[in-house]
Amino acid sequence: MRNLILYWGLILLSVTSFAQKQSVEFGKIKPEDLQLLKMKAYPKDSSADAVVLYDYGETDFTIIGNELYIRTTYHERIKILNKSAFDLANVHIQYYWGGNNKSEIITNIKGYTYNLENGVVKQESLTKDMIFDERSSDGFSSRKITLPNVKEGSIIEYTYEDLTPWVIRNSPAGWKFQGERPVEWSEYRITIPQTLYYRMVMSGFLGLYINESKPADINLENLGTRATSYRFVVKDAPAFRNEPFITTYSDYISTINFALARVDVPGSLIKNISLSWKDLNNTLLSSEYIGGQLERTGFLKDAATRIKAQTSDTTAQLEAAMKYIQNSVRWNGEINRSSESIKKALEKREGDSGDINLLLTALLREIGYDAHPLILSTRQHGRIDSSYAMINKFNALVAHLSLNGKDVLLDGTDEFLKVGMLPDYCLNQVGWLLHPKNARFVAIKPTELDRNFEKADLTIGEDGELTGTFTRSYGGYSGWNARKKYKAEGEARFVATVKEGRPSWDISKTTIINQEAVNLSMDATFELSMHDYVTQAGDMLYLKPMLSEAHTENALKAETRAYPVDFAYPKEEVFVATYRLPAGYKVLEQPKPVAVNLPNNEGRFLYAVSVNDKQVTVTSRIHLRKAVFGADEYSMLKMFYDQIIAKHNEQIVLKKAN
Repeated sequence: MRNLILYWGLILLSVTSFAQKQSVEFGKIKPEDLQLLKMKAYPKDSSADAVVLYDYGETDFTIIGNELYIRTTYHERIKILNKSAFDLANVHIQYYWGGNNKSEIITNIKGYTYNLENGVVKQESLTKDMIFDERSSDGFSSRKITLPNVKEGSIIEYTYEDLTPWVIRNSPAGWKFQGERPVEWSEYRITIPQTLYYRMVMSGFLGLYINESKPADINLENLGTRATSYRFVVKDAPAFRNEPFITTYSDYISTINFALARVDVPGSLIKNISLSWKDLNNTLLSSEYIGGQLERTGFLKDAATRIKAQTSDTTAQLEAAMKYIQNSVRWNGEINRSSESIKKALEKREGDSGDINLLLTALLREIGYDAHPLILSTRQHGRIDSSYAMINKFNALVAHLSLNGKDVLLDGTDEFLKVGMLPDYCLNQVGWLLHPKNARFVAIKPTELDRNFEKADLTIGEDGELTGTFTRSYGGYSGWNARKKYKAEGEARFVATVKEGRPSWDISKTTIINQEAVNLSMDATFELSMHDYVTQAGDMLYLKPMLSEAHTENALKAETRAYPVDFAYPKEEVFVATYRLPAGYKVLEQPKPVAVNLPNNEGRFLYAVSVNDKQVTVTSRIHLRKAVFGADEYSMLKMFYDQIIAKHNEQIVLKKAN
């Protein structure tokens, strides 16, 4: 992933007069644009229901009524190809509403719809009755516009200006060069006074077509008269496809974001705004809502004493501490990186993840462990960039211990988590250890696999019916998910869900064990009969030996991929089925054994069929030994699954002896 930090005044950009231009004048369709109105499909992406022809933003700083504002002008032009893109004509502009001088201002809204009728361009304007506001209680409002007479083939465009007071946000909002539809030209310009220093963080997988800067003159009173203007362009950005096995949209699209690093007004103000990692660490340790919560933990002394009296074994003490927290405080489902009061959360017997995991950290300290909080960003919140420190990039917290030189991470929100196992939504590569002497990044590595073991013991009837038992063992993250589902839904619904995915199963009896024993696999055994897996044709039987457990479709569909495949955790799938043959039948054809290995022993697929006179045993083993595969490994991984699917769909042919 390209992730580049540009410091104002330090980056060497091409200093030009911004001669390269994409000329799109608002409100005008040029003769050469007629072909765009006639366009029925986008040549570069035939699946696109719309294409963004031009996406432009320009930011500068201005003084209004003695207040500093960040001003951004937006202009977007879109070609509508299909009615599924009609929603693009409904534009929602969210802004902060705080009253007085603490509100964003959305102004100068204009818009047009262009249609080609009888060879003539018909232009229809956005009117005032097509613009309205929606207020919400959280301080944000939404200005909504609806462009008129949109149909397949239309071109729509709109422009508006956003004025944001410095007291609300001291950094520009940033820019997205990529979205869910292809973008032919995305351009962002910004003029920054030399008295303001910003970190410009560029991320994503697309290169810049234009990357320029030049000196500029401004007039911002005490902020000076000198500035630098920047111009960034991405050309022909493909639509971002929400493919399987990714973290969150924002981790992959190409963007530029800003963080204020320093204000330097000669003779008036010099202030460092941006945090170093040391600053971030000290700020959070001194915060009442994190470090302060760990200074008053005497109310946990009795619980700690009881745990120490029960056992001196380290693992048993950690398990007991987690169990005490889980039994004492119900997780409300909310994720947080801090706590207003861990003591109150204990008294209320309910709290968010910040309350619970700071409580766990505090209890471990009372027991005698050197426990500290570790902050992280969940998978849906986005990855942490270790090259710059920003508190708002973190949204969660867990407990950390160092045992025998190894990092151990604990989460107290879920009763089905083992010691050292984090919820899957926390598996996001790295976290920051808040520590007075040894603050550092800590790799967040899954300590468990997603493990499934399936064993079938079946008899094949001459009519093609299969009867016997089928056992599925849920281990690691599979076990974690299965236990949560079992507790939430009950056994009847759990079995019904299994049956829904396997409609040919006729289950007569179910036995489930280890529903609460997190250190063992949860096993479900079904006594059953099955249909649809054996086809009879004369004296021949055709067996689908992988039953309902075969991989039949490759989730990795794209031919190429620009970003990693992130499974969150390694995987292991084992399937072993023994089939007793009907009297008089022998194996005529069987799949050949296969062993497929990924480079560096990072994955392996084994498949084998063994036969004797009375039975057939089929074994399939799939093991992915790492959680994240890079874009350069995608084609090999896709081919790996293609081979699994091909082998899983092969049949065993049985023939009745004469």
